[in-house]
Amino acid sequence: MKRTHAMMLAALLAAAWTGESVAAAELPRTLDMKPLRAVIVQADGHYPPLDTVARDVVESVTGDPVYAGHDPVLMLLAWTFDPQSWVDEPLITIGNAELRHELKLPATQSVFSYSQLVGHQPLMNQIDALAHRMSRGKLDPLESKVSKIHEKLNVLHSAFGGYAIVPIPDPKEGGAPWTSIGEMLVAGAPQHQAVRTAWEALRIAFLKDNKAAFAQAAGEFKSALDALPAGYRPSAQRIRTELLSNRLQPFATAWKIMAVGAVLAAVAVFARRKAFDVIAVVALLAGFLALSYGLYLRWQIAGRIPAANMFESLLFLSWGMGAFAIVSMLVVRDRVVPLTASAMGALALFLAVVLPLDSYIRPIPPVLRDTVWMSIHVPVIMVSYSVLALAMLIAHAQMVVMAAAPARRKWISAIDQTHYWYIHVGSILLFAGIATGSMWAASSWGRYWGWDPKEVWSLVALLAYLTIMHVRVDRQVLPGWARAIGSVLLVAVFALIIPKLAPITPLKLAGLVGAAVAVMFFVSVRGEFATALKSVVAFWTIIMTYLGVNYVLGIGLHSYGFGTGAVVHYMMLLGGIDLAFAFVCGGVYLLRREPATARATVGARAAASA
Repeated sequence: MKRTHAMMLAALLAAAWTGESVAAAELPRTLDMKPLRAVIVQADGHYPPLDTVARDVVESVTGDPVYAGHDPVLMLLAWTFDPQSWVDEPLITIGNAELRHELKLPATQSVFSYSQLVGHQPLMNQIDALAHRMSRGKLDPLESKVSKIHEKLNVLHSAFGGYAIVPIPDPKEGGAPWTSIGEMLVAGAPQHQAVRTAWEALRIAFLKDNKAAFAQAAGEFKSALDALPAGYRPSAQRIRTELLSNRLQPFATAWKIMAVGAVLAAVAVFARRKAFDVIAVVALLAGFLALSYGLYLRWQIAGRIPAANMFESLLFLSWGMGAFAIVSMLVVRDRVVPLTASAMGALALFLAVVLPLDSYIRPIPPVLRDTVWMSIHVPVIMVSYSVLALAMLIAHAQMVVMAAAPARRKWISAIDQTHYWYIHVGSILLFAGIATGSMWAASSWGRYWGWDPKEVWSLVALLAYLTIMHVRVDRQVLPGWARAIGSVLLVAVFALIIPKLAPITPLKLAGLVGAAVAVMFFVSVRGEFATALKSVVAFWTIIMTYLGVNYVLGIGLHSYGFGTGAVVHYMMLLGGIDLAFAFVCGGVYLLRREPATARATVGARAAASA
């Protein structure tokens, strides 16, 4: 591995490129990339247009598909046609100061060039150690970050060598690997002569920034590729659909519309004017339609429901909030509904767009794809998460209102009823999602339930919400015998669990104590504030199901994608902040509750006597 990386830069700089070269990191200014965008290429078993691959490659290296405002196809061609001018250009960001210190990189520099990183021995040693790692389990944070840097170097090296563009189809087999530009130039097969000639003309025109010659060469290159026999080519309509999606960026548009809708809905709540209500609802509908159109385009491109990874699940999370809000407005007619739906929907979409999630369409295992249950389970479970997320938001608002204005009983009661309705609907959908998920598991893996971590945490979440609904403030107090039976069952469960956790470490003991306290709190504590607090805690079990299994445990069959490091840190940080917020609201509520109740009683008596 060390030798391979040590030779990478030397081999690149010694590559047999001929003709003129642009100045270092200088891009042509007059060329039109449009004729090349629709060139069909192969990437990860998918057949996208070159425009999509260029975005993927540029974003993988730089973190931005439109690096420094440049056309991604232009950037990819620059790296491919003239790598010598780009090996010393800072393209790869390493923003973590602690990581730079660990790798002995300059502390004051955060963006590095290909040559600088490939020639940096401490990094190469880490990459070499990672390649010879004996254990194939979960990577630690340093290994994960080194692996990502290594991936960026490999992608950039592939672009420099012409291997990132794979446009030459296999003439017979539909699923066979296609041939890249780099392989074509090395092999020199006679049947590819027309493609090679057009590619060389394209390269010369690119380096000379000759607009007319580039347009002519682009047409000849595409015509030469289209003339080659192919075992499979995607339809022209699908390529046009993907180019349209790339150009419109519907998900980025949708979150911005929803964010505007959230602001308008907030104004409507306080202004209490029908005109503001109408505008807020129109904005929510517009954002929902933009999101729905984006999902439709993605479905057409992928040939499957867009619900196979973390990015797509966030899209459905936002879509579920919008869909639920639209249905809810027909039932409850509450100004809070468009406000919560627009705010949370915009947040979910914003996170999908700005977080470093893989937003590109990748193939999924046939065992997961070839079943109708995937298309049923994922939308149902994500809509349930959406509804319960809205309930969690209302629960926070309820805690704030009860702490700040405990005497506003009518207002508190209205929020509590809305909150309970959200929990009721969300719990039903959550159960339906788990049931359809078991059908999917039976279809894919031959069993309905296997105590996989995601299955276990989904069951924990369902039990938490069922407990909230069964221990409502408007229910009668449980008799003593029921409490006794519950306590015995709780002890029995822990008696079965504890031996399986041996040896009991301090961390495991803390977890067991925390679980016991949580169970006792959910079962025993009653009241409107307690219901809101339980809803917040219960939603964190949803977050553990959705994110924690992937990024904290990093194990299981039902995961969208594994990860380490920052996600765990942010989950712990946000969880701690949320818990502290709940404690503060609870403390203020307990301090103000009795005086407020007394004042309300005095006021009622005064009104009665009058």
